[in-house]
Amino acid sequence: MKRHTVTIIGMGPRGLSVFERLAAAALHQRLLLDIILIEPGDCGQGVHVARQPQHLLINTLACQVTMFPAPGAVRHAPVCAPLSLTDWARLVGYRRVGARYYRLGGAGGHDVSDADYLPRSLLGEYLGWVYQQIAAALPAGVALTQHRQRAVDLRRQPDGRYLVELESGYLVVSDYVFLTTGHGSNLPSDLDAWLAKFAQDHARYNARLAFVRQAYPVEQLARIGADARVAIQGLGLSAHDVIAELTVGRGGEFVAGEGGLRYVRSGREPQLMLFSRNCLPYAARGVNQKGLDGRHQPRHFTPDAVEALRRQALIARGSRQLDFGRELLPLLKREMIEVYRATAAVSPPAAIAALAAPPASALHSAAIAPAATSPVAALRPAAASPPPPTVPLDDDALFADLLFPLQNRQFASLTEFRHFFRDWLQADLAEARKGNLASPTKAATDVLRDVRATLQAAIEHGGLTPASHRRFLNVWHPAINRTAFGPPLRRNEELLALLDAGVIQLQAGPGCSIDIDSADSTYQLRTKFSNGLHHAAADVIVMARLDPFFPETDTSLLIRNVLKRGLIRPYYNGLFHPGGIDINRAGQPLDAHGAPLPNLWALGYLTEGAHYYTHALPRPQLRSRQVLDAEHSVAAMLATMGGNQRRGSRRRAAASAISDSTL
Repeated sequence: MKRHTVTIIGMGPRGLSVFERLAAAALHQRLLLDIILIEPGDCGQGVHVARQPQHLLINTLACQVTMFPAPGAVRHAPVCAPLSLTDWARLVGYRRVGARYYRLGGAGGHDVSDADYLPRSLLGEYLGWVYQQIAAALPAGVALTQHRQRAVDLRRQPDGRYLVELESGYLVVSDYVFLTTGHGSNLPSDLDAWLAKFAQDHARYNARLAFVRQAYPVEQLARIGADARVAIQGLGLSAHDVIAELTVGRGGEFVAGEGGLRYVRSGREPQLMLFSRNCLPYAARGVNQKGLDGRHQPRHFTPDAVEALRRQALIARGSRQLDFGRELLPLLKREMIEVYRATAAVSPPAAIAALAAPPASALHSAAIAPAATSPVAALRPAAASPPPPTVPLDDDALFADLLFPLQNRQFASLTEFRHFFRDWLQADLAEARKGNLASPTKAATDVLRDVRATLQAAIEHGGLTPASHRRFLNVWHPAINRTAFGPPLRRNEELLALLDAGVIQLQAGPGCSIDIDSADSTYQLRTKFSNGLHHAAADVIVMARLDPFFPETDTSLLIRNVLKRGLIRPYYNGLFHPGGIDINRAGQPLDAHGAPLPNLWALGYLTEGAHYYTHALPRPQLRSRQVLDAEHSVAAMLATMGGNQRRGSRRRAAASAISDSTL
């Protein structure tokens, strides 16, 4: 059997999934492989490095994280014990003491429970452990090498193999390559460059002045003084990391009491301000009442319904592309509203029983309200499409309130907006505490998590028209993220406590913009209210966001070089570039001429554009996208190997026959 060289560039979670599937295939098919890992850090961890403070949390329940496939979802079983994050934490002896976790064995503290949101450092440890377990279980025919460097170039050789150049100049020759480079960073925008230059030019007049374009690693925030006024751009998951680093990371402490959490200052916290486009925090995750793998079983927003709409669109318009707002959104809205109404109509215990039952349950046989025409323009069906299910006007208003709490709201002043902000935060926390089956709001918005695979099927590979794709990413995607993929509820309890303590002040509202005051050498947050313009001075701007992946502005030398060589091209849906590189449905990058590159696959964040929501980690007992992507690409590699071996055998047999005939 021929020996093959397989290279994985980037060994974060996506690379780890490919490695896991390679190891399983090598064991069960007795392959002879040289596996080359190109990763400057510790394999498996990616951005979830184990060496980070415990006050940075993951926003997924520990019991809903694994790096192993669900039973029956893949061809070959894992080569080691398929432990989830919770199973691993218990195995190695982690116990919770207050808000922190220590390896105490079986004594002291509390068990790690299925309801825990663990520190990101523990996730990093777990990912590293998974890598080590797989590496230790590799069969004798597999050789493993890690190069602790970055790849800077990739070239295809005349014989079809690939040449990977590392930053040291060392060259790796490989038969097969997997690109799993994960998150990157973009070149500064014009606004970024302007804000950074202002800080540089005016630092002599204001020593506190700074512009932090990327919040990670959070250790860099140590340079911010306690006397600084810090404006944090964003109210999502990254913003919570920044807040935690500048409060608990500075020695502050949250204390539980009868009235909720109370924050005790250390005296080293800077003054914090929050602002964003909407200036509204992400909704808190509801207490999980669905168990490990419980999910809502949809009736309306289903893969079959999406496919039926595609067939109708092809007949009516000559294209299978759909308009999300006109054709798909009404189905999704109806799904969520039915769950909301069914949950609100029964007592909490009955709601839990009904919603956890299979599709024939009371939820799915609930009466449907009389149809009425929606007045919302975005929800009107296309003329060429069959009319979608409609719901009464109050349901339209309810749906809009679930996803867009600020819609049609005007605020006379910052004081009025502050009252709204606090009331909304308290109301959302009350719903989160009820749980994702007992709270009508959380049950309805959790539908968005449960139908994510259908959303992917509807959007990916040009599933939407270019205009609808653009609008989805600009309008609906942020609303879905804010509504259904928010932080643990404790994070918003902490936010409320920090507001009460005055550590965080709301000094901006919806539509806030950043300006500069050259005379005062400060940044200015400006918000227009009905009663006039409000502005607040800040010494530091921290951009609490992750960069999307745009190949043409990415800072990676590898991406720039392969783009320049024409080995990859940006993905476009018509004239719209949502990000990511172009790939076919097998996950192979398409070159500048649109041809798939043989023996090369791209997975994860590189493909966010042609794909949708690529960064979610696998869940136990579910057919998770990350695992299946790795399974399919490794299976395609094995098929190529088999084809090459069969062709080689035929060539050797033919050569032998010719030799025999000449004797």
